[in-house]
Amino acid sequence: MAQVRFMNTRCVVLLATGVAVGAARPLLAQAPASRPASAPAVALDPAVERILDRLEAKGREIKDIECRIVYLKEDPIFNGEERFEGVLLFKEDKPNPLFHIRFDRSVANGRPSDKKEWHVFDGQWYTEAREKTLTKIKHQVLRPGENRQLFRLGQGPFPLPFGQTKADIVKHLSVRLIPPDPKAPKTLADTDHLECTPLPGTELDRKYETIHFWIDRALAMPRRVQTVEKEQGDKITADFSDARTNTGIAGSRLSLPELKDYAESVEPLPPP
Repeated sequence: MAQVRFMNTRCVVLLATGVAVGAARPLLAQAPASRPASAPAVALDPAVERILDRLEAKGREIKDIECRIVYLKEDPIFNGEERFEGVLLFKEDKPNPLFHIRFDRSVANGRPSDKKEWHVFDGQWYTEAREKTLTKIKHQVLRPGENRQLFRLGQGPFPLPFGQTKADIVKHLSVRLIPPDPKAPKTLADTDHLECTPLPGTELDRKYETIHFWIDRALAMPRRVQTVEKEQGDKITADFSDARTNTGIAGSRLSLPELKDYAESVEPLPPP
């Protein structure tokens, strides 16, 4: 099967960093390599195992999520910084969950903007729309009737930080618990900091140096997700706040608003 192309970074760190409860980088390969069969099993730190068990249990409970999101990209080569603020909606569905991300404000290299940006997945199509350019692009991710788990770590293009299993996490990542940092911001109080290093031979290892999760101890959900890329060292941080779960989000809220006068392009999948 051809590899799906994905061209926006912002949508997928929130969805693409992979563990806990669930935002963008280029899509992972459709069939990424997993840990080599010869790799020995590594005993988990009991404290890490308890955290992963709680994350997995929480993931089974979640039907929908609504939260505030702050996305920050830091470029160490050009000393650049981009910051986006908005909301994330996530809803369980079959065969794959749905998501809607809307950024309302941004600051790029010191220049603020209130132009909106949307990233929406409806189960078959991923759509990105930008008020700044008045453009809307639809990318087909699944063909009609196609059934694949797009959000499972190591299997699909959108590995969510929600609902992953402990087994999948330890198959792709080496996980350790970082001691509390007394200098950490107050927004990370009462969290457990997990540092995840991709295992050799995995698709994640080709892309990321490390992946960090700060897990809310009371909610068993990520409060911050951070990735460090291998190629250029870009650091992507996504902060989640004001999370509400299982409120019965209406399907209409996951759709794009009516965007008049937007130029639209459609990118279907090639024939199978």
